[in-house]
Amino acid sequence: MAATPTTSTGKLTASELKAFEFRLSKARTRLVIEHPFWAVIVLRRTVIVDYTVPTAAMTATQQIYVNPSWAKDFTVPQLMFLLAHEAGHDVFGHLYRRGNRKPGKWNRAGDAVINDMLIQCNVGEFIEGGVNMPGSMQKTTDAVYNLLPDEPDDDGPGGIGNDIIEGAPGDGASGDAREAQARVELAQAAQVARMAGKLPGVLEQLVASILHVPTPWYEILERYMSSLAQASYTWARPNRRYIDSGIYLPNTGHTPTMGTVVVQIDVSGSISKKELDHYNGHLARIIADCRPAKVHVIYTDTQVQKHMEFEADDEVTLAFYSGGGTHMPAGFDWVAAQGIEPDVFVCLTDGYTDFGSETTYPVIWCISSDKVATHGVTVPFKLED
Repeated sequence: MAATPTTSTGKLTASELKAFEFRLSKARTRLVIEHPFWAVIVLRRTVIVDYTVPTAAMTATQQIYVNPSWAKDFTVPQLMFLLAHEAGHDVFGHLYRRGNRKPGKWNRAGDAVINDMLIQCNVGEFIEGGVNMPGSMQKTTDAVYNLLPDEPDDDGPGGIGNDIIEGAPGDGASGDAREAQARVELAQAAQVARMAGKLPGVLEQLVASILHVPTPWYEILERYMSSLAQASYTWARPNRRYIDSGIYLPNTGHTPTMGTVVVQIDVSGSISKKELDHYNGHLARIIADCRPAKVHVIYTDTQVQKHMEFEADDEVTLAFYSGGGTHMPAGFDWVAAQGIEPDVFVCLTDGYTDFGSETTYPVIWCISSDKVATHGVTVPFKLED
């Protein structure tokens, strides 16, 4: 918390500590009554009174530390502000989104955004000495960071007010999981406050902007593919290496979780090499995660012009071909002629085609225009995602 500390650095007496802890508890209670949105966020984190932190801090393990010597003279409203401030660092991603930015400067940017939120929402009382940049909550923390000047201690974790204790740097998987968890938490906090009739308009807009960010096409495709994989067979079709050895093992998470996938590429000339390269990388990762037993890749204009087949442990790669007219149902005809029953049929096209009749197997259309397929699932494909 970027605020000027008191001159006292010694430990509190037993009675002083008891009084401080009482005010801290009262601050949490008042948040529940007056600001349920922030209460939901604060109450999901453990508050620890500790002399080892300079002021207060939020940790990657979701603990809020408060130094009682520093905060012993804070009023209940100031402690309300403090607790909400620290929890805000976690739920708004400041502990795992810094990247290569300077720690101190990133901390100040986060302080500016959170403090402006709390002031706008009338949460407790702003603590003098904290970062106060009106209008910051309308910006991203990244944008505020770019506006701030450098300071001498920005490169190190020290300095008054640095209240972020991060997890392992560069832990992308952890960051992705925390971001997903934070979105759920924000939605739940907003719902609780909304039901209590105490969700300020500024918070309603803020939460909506965070929760309703357009989802990239490949995330949507991955969700559909993953859900189909999870609904697939309990016993996966065996890999060739197990057939050769005469061993047949149940699906333990290391064998394929889907049967057959067909991927159709529209080669009528409307899909560029740039689009195909972009699509290729994401699709390969999704296929690797879903682990189908077999993948058929077909290149189609008015008929299937080329066919490539991949086994479970093969790396699926797409090549660029260019053809003539467009008739994507030709892929369905080819599948029928080959006697293939795919678990899912995925088609990359610009959508300027007939879509044919509904099939007996799931079809996912990744469409690079504003067209919507007449059956199956349409996933809008955008190169800039």
